[in-house]
Amino acid sequence: MLNVGEGSGRLYLNFAGDWRSDFTISIARKDTAAFAAAGLDPPALAGKRVRVRGWLAWRNGPMIEATHPDQIELLAEAGGAANDKPPQQRRAIAL
Repeated sequence: MLNVGEGSGRLYLNFAGDWRSDFTISIARKDTAAFAAAGLDPPALAGKRVRVRGWLAWRNGPMIEATHPDQIELLAEAGGAANDKPPQQRRAIAL
């Protein structure tokens, strides 16, 4: 994830420089307490590799609204234990 933005009572976890067209995770400010209780600090995820699960919508580009901390998983850096499966055995979503 590239950076975290804030606006309109939400956190926006941006995956590229152009948030208007690139993938974003949206988290309502009211839900941040649940993320903190689960040990997940969304602003601290900038520069980290994450996996997100949820429904893909189109809002200024592809976006998933994360309402629960279980939707976001912190991954190991490239070459780490989390990526030890060959690429053909990993599941991914095409955008």
